[in-house]
Amino acid sequence: MRISRAMFNERRSIESFNAYQCIRSYLVDLSMQELIELAKDYGIELGKASNVKNIGG
Repeated sequence: MRISRAMFNERRSIESFNAYQCIRSYLVDLSMQELIELAKDYGIELGKASNVKNIGG
């Protein structure tokens, strides 16, 4: 939820609501590691629960 808010800050019209929903749909398809990296890109600080081992790498 915090990532989608950071990616799309406007929530004032139906168009912005639709864009917000699209971003949320996109985020659902990402792996946990991808979500963590995306959160870091947007400056969202994550707690210890976000420490996921990098599988295969």
